[in-house]
Amino acid sequence: MFERQDSAPGATHSAAAQNRGRRRPPAKGRIRILIVDDHTVVRHGLRQVLEREPDMEIIGEAGTGLDAVRMAEGERPDVVLLDAKLGDDDGADVCRRVLAVSPATAVVVLTAYSQDGIILGALAAGAKGYLIKDVELDEIKRTVRAVYAGHSVLDPKVASRVIANVRTANGKAVSPGAAVLSERDLAIVRYVAAGLTNKAIAARVHLSPHTIKDRLEKIAAGFGVRSRTEIVAEAIRAGLV
Repeated sequence: MFERQDSAPGATHSAAAQNRGRRRPPAKGRIRILIVDDHTVVRHGLRQVLEREPDMEIIGEAGTGLDAVRMAEGERPDVVLLDAKLGDDDGADVCRRVLAVSPATAVVVLTAYSQDGIILGALAAGAKGYLIKDVELDEIKRTVRAVYAGHSVLDPKVASRVIANVRTANGKAVSPGAAVLSERDLAIVRYVAAGLTNKAIAARVHLSPHTIKDRLEKIAAGFGVRSRTEIVAEAIRAGLV
């Protein structure tokens, strides 16, 4: 239950800080989009599809989290299409970093991952949309327009499940376990929310995967829940992620 396998300078800086969050006017009214995916073929495919739309403009592509944040700060796109996994970069963390430098940007996670923990982690990081990659191309276009207009969008294949998890957490008082987490356990919970496996979390916090599994079982008991998804939902409700 608590295991998850891996799926396949000065003035200049000050001026930049003052400009953060100001959305540049789209060229000729078009929505400015940044595509972030570590697969070149995916980026190019999305570019070819979206560039045909008269109200959309691709302002760049990025294959890593570092490049995504750099481009978001320099270009301040209206919408970022972001994969949930970028090699060693975690999509939820990249989402937070993008929004830190460009708060007015709407992030849509477009990914092959449909695990609840990854979805909840992305939403907790500030994503306005979450789509699974087998979605129809027209739905991607509709989602881009919707989040640009200020709406939030969840892929129908995961929406009901995610809402059910959040409602379950919201139906209870915040558990006492949320207030007594150690810094290390809090880090583990945040990594779970980001969708990392026990092995990946172990490498980040310098513990063994078995120890991570044990810690998650104890965290779950403290929260009064039984699964990774419920841990994330409870942590979100407690404002921990």
